[in-house]
Amino acid sequence: MNQTSSRIPIVTDVIRNIDGLEMVRCSYFSIQSDTPLPDWNITIDETTSPILLLNLEAIIVGPLQENDEFRDAGDIESMYEIAEQVEGLFVDINDLWVPLTWFGNANMLQGTVFRISQSRFTICWKLRNDSIAFEDFKSELENTFKPEMQFSETETLAFREWTKRQINNSRELYHGNRESYLKKIEP
Repeated sequence: MNQTSSRIPIVTDVIRNIDGLEMVRCSYFSIQSDTPLPDWNITIDETTSPILLLNLEAIIVGPLQENDEFRDAGDIESMYEIAEQVEGLFVDINDLWVPLTWFGNANMLQGTVFRISQSRFTICWKLRNDSIAFEDFKSELENTFKPEMQFSETETLAFREWTKRQINNSRELYHGNRESYLKKIEP
C-alpha cells in the first residue's frame, strides 16, 4: 500500500469555531448498507470465513479500481456504479470536523481534497460520532498531532468535475420534467 492509498480523501467545506477551536467540516465517502447482507466472506491473516454483514460502513480510501487516487469524474461515478451492483449497498457522503491547524498554510477553498491519515481520521470520526468528548479530543491534539495533511490536486479537479456534472444532470432532469414538479399555489 503506498502513501496515498493509506490515507483517506476528504473534501473541505466550511470553517467554524467550535468551542474555541477552528475546525473545518469535511466530507468523506463510504459504502454502506442498512440491511443485513448474507453470504459475504472476511479474510484475516490469510484465513477466510463466511459472515453476515450488519450495519456496514466502509470508509472509501480510493477508487474501487486499481488506482490509488481518483483521477477524474469517471472514477467517482464508477465508485457509485460498482457499489450499486450489490443489492443493499449504497455510497454515502458523510462529514466530520478536522482542526484547521492540521492543514498548515494550505488554501482552504470549499471543495478542496486533502488526504488524512487513518489515525487522524479515526479521532475526528470518534468526535463526530460522540465516541470521544471534545475536551479529550483537544487533549489528543495538544499531545500527539502535528499538521500533515496532503493536498491532492488531481483529486480536487476530479471532484470538482464530478460535482459540476451532478449539478448539470440535476438541471437537465428538472428542465426535462418541469410539468411533473409541484406547482406554486397562488393565493
